[in-house]
This record gives sequence, structure tokens and C-alpha cells, in this order.
Amino acid sequence: MPTLEGLRLKLLKYPRTGKQFTSRRIKQLKQTDFTIISNNCWGGMIYESYGLSKQSPTVGMFFMAPDYIKFVSDLKAYTTGEIRFIDPQKSRWKDALQVSGDSRFGTYPVGVVSNGKEDVEIFFLHYRSENEAVGKWKRRCKRINHEKLLVKFNDQNGCSEEELSVFLNLPYKNKVFFTCKDWNVQSEVIVKINQPFNKEHIQASYEPFGRNRKFDVTGCLNNLK
Repeated sequence: MPTLEGLRLKLLKYPRTGKQFTSRRIKQLKQTDFTIISNNCWGGMIYESYGLSKQSPTVGMFFMAPDYIKFVSDLKAYTTGEIRFIDPQKSRWKDALQVSGDSRFGTYPVGVVSNGKEDVEIFFLHYRSENEAVGKWKRRCKRINHEKLLVKFNDQNGCSEEELSVFLNLPYKNKVFFTCKDWNVQSEVIVKINQPFNKEHIQASYEPFGRNRKFDVTGCLNNLK
């Protein structure tokens, strides 16, 4: 039986990716050579909402929050090294509810990248094989524009105040954090979005695209430099 979140994502697909919408949205963009680094599928969804090719490796996948903070804390090292794959059952996160609670776990590739000191696991949720995952990862890593980066995080996948605090202090000029709840820390980077049901973490269908009352994605991308 489909979930309410699944139904919302299906309903939003056409206004997000339909040609009549993407063609209008792309006309509002002043630049298209940007890279979105995201802890979940949001970055890929944003590229699709403008009809753009994906200029980021963090597409169709997710990270557990502690690993994502490691990843963006040393982005160049993690995206220029080799990627390998592991048996999903050997993932150190296999017992985390965000992973084991999804019936799809075990059916998609789990990758590992390293900066030479620490490993980071990547859950390639929307990939059919390791070959597909590694091919797109390597190709998209080469497209990263470090001069026009938007680094996005949210309160999913075990995010605690510790990870949020580290994220807020990372030396990126352009950052955004989507959440559905209040935190003890305050920052203009934090964007709270109300959702009627799940109050533990923001759901993908509530993360914005284009422009809405809470966040102007188009305006943000136009100001990247």
C-alpha cells in the first residue's frame, strides 16, 4: 500500500519535472554551471526541476548524517579518491532504523569513499547496479564546480544538534539546512518548513523546489558565486 509520502512525491513529479514547468523555471535562472551537494536526493530533484544535467555526484542517494558531515568537511578528498562497494549487510549503519526500516535495503548498492583517514558510506538508493553507480559517480565528480557550490543538509538520517553545529561552522559561502522542528541553535542557514504529520524529520516531498514562501531555490542559485 502506498504511503502518504509516496503519493505526495508522485503528485509533485509533474509540476517539478513537466516540460511546461521546467522551461519556465529555467528562464528565471541566471546561471546553470552550479553544483549542489546534498545529503539526500534533493540535489538531483533540483537539477530535474530546471531540466538541467546533473553536475553533482550526490544524486539519487543518501548519507547517514555523521557520514555526510565527514564528506562535506573534506569534499575534494572524498570526491577525487576511489569508490568501492560493500555487501549491504556489512554496512556499519545496517541496524539504523533509517536504513533497516526501509524494505529496499539490500536491493541497491552501498558504496564507500575515503579521504585516506576515514571512510564514508553512500547509499545509492536509486541505482540498479554497482556499475551504474560507479560510472555516474566518477562522471559527475568531474563536473563539480567548486566555485559555485550550494551545500545542503537536513534533519534526516540521524541528524543531531552535534552534526548541525558542525555544518553551520563549515567554511562554505552557500549553505542551507531544511528542518521541520526547532533547534537550540539559530542561524539564517536554517529553514524551518511546517509539515502536518511527521515531526521527527522533514520528508522529501516538503523540501522546496523553484520558489515558495519558505525558500527561493531559484534566487539562491542565481546568487551563487
